[in-house]
Amino acid sequence: MITPQTVNGDAASTRAPIVISLLGSFQLTLGGEPAPIVSESKSEQLILCLALAHQHRIARGLILERVWPNSDTALAGQSLNSLSHFLNKLCSGFLNGARMIVYENGYYRLNIAVGVWVDVDHFTMWSEMGKRLLASGDPQDSNTYCERALKLYKGDLCGDSCIQTIIERERLRAEFLDLLVRLADHYHTRGDPRKALYYVQRLLAHDSCREDAHRLAMRCYVHLNQRAQALRQYRLCYQALALEFDAKPEPQTVALFDQIRLGPASV
Repeated sequence: MITPQTVNGDAASTRAPIVISLLGSFQLTLGGEPAPIVSESKSEQLILCLALAHQHRIARGLILERVWPNSDTALAGQSLNSLSHFLNKLCSGFLNGARMIVYENGYYRLNIAVGVWVDVDHFTMWSEMGKRLLASGDPQDSNTYCERALKLYKGDLCGDSCIQTIIERERLRAEFLDLLVRLADHYHTRGDPRKALYYVQRLLAHDSCREDAHRLAMRCYVHLNQRAQALRQYRLCYQALALEFDAKPEPQTVALFDQIRLGPASV
C-alpha cells in the first residue's frame, strides 16, 4: 500500500526494483535500466492497462477487449498468457523471483506489494498531500511534496485514445495544473510575486487559456513594478482566447486590465 511515508528523498522511484512510468512517455525500468519494450507494442498496452486500472486489477475479458480488439477470443487468450509469462520472466530477477503480473480468480493485477512502482500513483498521492499541507499552512513540507509531484509530471499521460485513457489523461492534467495554480496563489498571498510568477508561467505554458492564471500573472507583474508587462499579459490572454475559442476575456479580466491601466497602485 502506498502511504505518504514512501516519500523519502527525490530518488524514491530509483530504489524500486521495477518502475512503470506513464507520464510523458511509457517506460519500464528494471533495476534502474530501461527494459527492451517496443513502443506501442502489446507489452506496453498490457502494462498500461494494468497500471491504470483501479487498484491495478482488471478482468481478463476486459484486457482481451482492450489489447486484442476484434481478435478471436481463444487466440487472444493464448497471446495474453504468453505475454504475461514473458513479462514475468523478464522481471522476476528484479523481484526475488516474484511475478510482476499475477492472475487469480479471473483477474490480472500488478504485484505492487513486491516492489512495482507506478509514477501515476505517486504523482496523485504527492500532489494531494502537498495541497493539504499548503492549506494547513505548512510551507516547508508542502513544497517538498508539491515539487516531487511536479517533477514526476514529465508530460501528459501516454497511451491510446480509448475513453478510459482520455478521461484519466485529463484528470491527471487537471491535477497538475491545479497544483501549479495552488502554489502560485500560495506565494502570491504570502507576498512573493516572483515565486508566484514562476509557477503561473509554468501553468500558462501548458494551458495558455487559463484566465485566472493570466490575472494572477498581471497582479504579480504590477507588484514587481512591471506595469507594462502586466498590460502585455492581458494582450496575451486576449490573443490566446481569440485563437483557441474565438472568445473574449471575462469581465473581471477586463476590469483588472483597466485597473492596472488607470490606477496600478490599487491592485
